[in-house]
Formats: sequence, structure tokens, C-alpha cells
Amino acid sequence: MKKNLLYMLMVLACVAMPLTSCEDEPQNEAQEQHDPISDEDQTTIAGYDALEYLQSCIVVVDKNGDVERRVYGKPLDASQPTVISIPVKDLAMAEQIFLGWVAPEKEATKVENGYDYNLTDENGNNQGCVSFRAVTGEAGVIARMSVAAGTDLKHVSDVKFISSDLWPENDEIAKYEAGKTYMLNDNVWQWVRKTSSLRDPKYYVTCENKEIEFYCIQGNDNGNEAILVWLCPDANETDKHPVPGLYVNHDYDDVDYDVYTKLPSVAEAHKVLKFHNENYDAWQTMLKTMDAKGYMWSAQSGISTTGNSEFLLNEYDTNTIRIKCLDLDNKVGKICNVWATSWFKYRYMHIRIFPPLPN
Repeated sequence: MKKNLLYMLMVLACVAMPLTSCEDEPQNEAQEQHDPISDEDQTTIAGYDALEYLQSCIVVVDKNGDVERRVYGKPLDASQPTVISIPVKDLAMAEQIFLGWVAPEKEATKVENGYDYNLTDENGNNQGCVSFRAVTGEAGVIARMSVAAGTDLKHVSDVKFISSDLWPENDEIAKYEAGKTYMLNDNVWQWVRKTSSLRDPKYYVTCENKEIEFYCIQGNDNGNEAILVWLCPDANETDKHPVPGLYVNHDYDDVDYDVYTKLPSVAEAHKVLKFHNENYDAWQTMLKTMDAKGYMWSAQSGISTTGNSEFLLNEYDTNTIRIKCLDLDNKVGKICNVWATSWFKYRYMHIRIFPPLPN
């Protein structure tokens, strides 16, 4: 276990930040911090929130409900900004995309001409529903997902699956091929300590939105979604991958958001997890390829590295003081909860999902 004295002094100081103000945190639990080598105190996810999962499959929103980024489709009519259109080859592709939005352990019910999907939270409480139906008699529309009244799916009231033959030629979906890299813009953060005090340390975080090299683990030229990833390097630099408390800290002068809110959603992470678990050799090939370029995507060893492949996600529960984590240390990975007050450092990744090519 990586518990040398210098490292412990540094990270002990970190947890004295905003998270220490959480009320009624049991002392014995607060001391049971997660050791990324052992995984002994990780907890499994009890269930998935189907509404939240569906939301982040289509449009990822920030904590204010504003659009963070679009994953699928776009509004084609400015007067109807919540009506999203997606180009597809045929009904089978539309159905495949819709079923890919169903959360793990949830189920869409097959009905005549489509599906009904009741959106329940992790405790089974109803949050509304959506329906998917094949469409006939509406020019160019192959299928539609309709959102029932009272369902709080933000920025989406209707999804139209449009025949790709009618999609504007100047707005074609880009082709992404597995095993290739692509330069895309995204955020890269660095955390820097402002004071030397161990009792009351202060940090600032810098964010640089720049062009970075993503690796395509799954292409969209074979009827599947494209999945592209960028991994925070496990470099010998502490400011690139801090303790969870610095991801959820909202008291920075330099950025006006909690960094974790900009990380991948659980839905996006689940797609990466599925690929990793089913194509482990291909995942290892990716790591070797990017390591050879000097990116240090594999878990490294050293005093300022994490030594693991565990990546924080954008879901943080202030009641349980736990944050979601994509753990890819083993051949069979998992999504789990870890203490947001952990003494150990965690990495982050960026994930981009692109629709299958419709032709």
C-alpha cells in the first residue's frame, strides 16, 4: 500500500477542506478511506436512476440544468429547441440507439410498434416515462421517442429518428475508426497549492480547454456507436490527479464550477466499461499505443502517481459523501462508489460518444 509519510502528510491536509463540514459523518467511517490497491471499502451501486441515465445519453446537463454538451442529435427547428433529430439508416438502427439508452438493470417493455420505458430511480420510484414507436405517414420520420408529461427530461421533449437520405449533406456524422486517434477539444485541469499550511491548505485549479488526442476504442463505421477516450496521465506530477476532495471542492477563485460536474456521466462510463470488459486485449493495446507516445495512460509507479486506473465521474452524493468511480484496475472493471474524503489520489478521463454512421 502506498502510504509513505510524505504522501500521507500531503493528503491528510487535503481532506480538511469543505468536505469536513458535512454533518454527522461517523468518525469510524470517515477513517475508512479507500486504498486503490485493495478496493476493500468500495461499495457497489445499489441501482441506477433511469431518468438521469437517459438524460446523459442524449444531452448532458450541468447542475443548473443547462446544456453541458450534446451526445445525440440536435434541434433542426429553432422554434422547437427541445425536439431533437437524429439521422438513421432504418428502423433497426433507430431501435438499437433507443435500447442503448436503457439503464443497466432497467427494461423497456415491448409493445406493438415499439417500446414503453418507465423511468424509475435507484429505489424503484417512478419518474415518468418515454415511448418509442415506429412512424408511418410522416415524411422522413422513421421512428419517434416521445416524452410523457411530467417527465423531467431536460431539453428533450421529442426525439425524431430521421431517414439519413433527408439529412443535410453539410451536417453529416463524422466517421471514427477503431484504433485511430483524433484531436478534439476538452478541458485539462491542474491543481496547485497556494499555501504551505498543513492545517488549512488552500488550492487553486487552472483549466485549459485545448486540443487533446483521443483514442477511438470503438468505431461508428460498423453500425455501433463510436467511443473515444482520453485518460489523465498517471504522471509523476501531483497537480494532475488529486484527492477526490479537490474534484468536489466548490471554493475555487479560478473556476466557477465543481470540477467533477465536467467529468463523464455514469451512462458514458458504462459504455466504456462494457467495451473494456468485453475487449480487454483491445483496451491494453490502446494503453500501450498511447504510452509509446509518451502519454502515460497506464497505471504508473512513483510517489506522485496514483498507481491505478480508477477514474472519477460526475455523480457525487453529498448525503453519503461518496462519488462514483470507474474502476478499470482489473480485467473485469466496475463502476462503484468511493469516499469523497479519501486520502488517495484519483484520475479522470474524458469520453466522447458519437452515433453510428447511418449509411
